[in-house]
Amino acid sequence: MFVREFKEHDQEVAEEIFALHWTDPEFLEELSSELRSYIKNAPAENRRFFVAEESDEIVGVAGLRELPEYLRPYTVTDKPVELYIIAAKYKRRGIGTKLKTKLTEEAQKLGFAEILLFSPHSHDESWGFHDMLGFERVGEVTPPDDEVGQVWRKGL
Repeated sequence: MFVREFKEHDQEVAEEIFALHWTDPEFLEELSSELRSYIKNAPAENRRFFVAEESDEIVGVAGLRELPEYLRPYTVTDKPVELYIIAAKYKRRGIGTKLKTKLTEEAQKLGFAEILLFSPHSHDESWGFHDMLGFERVGEVTPPDDEVGQVWRKGL
């Protein structure tokens, strides 16, 4: 398995992977829009998207983006970034770990000092994964247009 930068031709498969994890049409459209914007505007300093490939099959998608305001109270540095999305086609095959490692490495290269992420209570099955990879739970928040959930942080 290897991880590479997201390309325009990955959009359809990425959307299929997202649909395995989320059913909210507004959130699915937000994800699709983020990917389209990423391709259209080329990688910006504050965001990156990647796919994991295994045997010519895209098996995961992940991305970093500028930290939203509702996560700012949980920062401890002036150089934070949000781990915006990680979605894998298959569970327990190391896909998420590989993607999260790539995002961490990329955030360091871009000069960020910490990564924060939000996961709502409806996705609590992923919480152990975040804990396992060295992210620390630092609080609970209700973002605009979402449900209450946990916030994680990891220094780089």
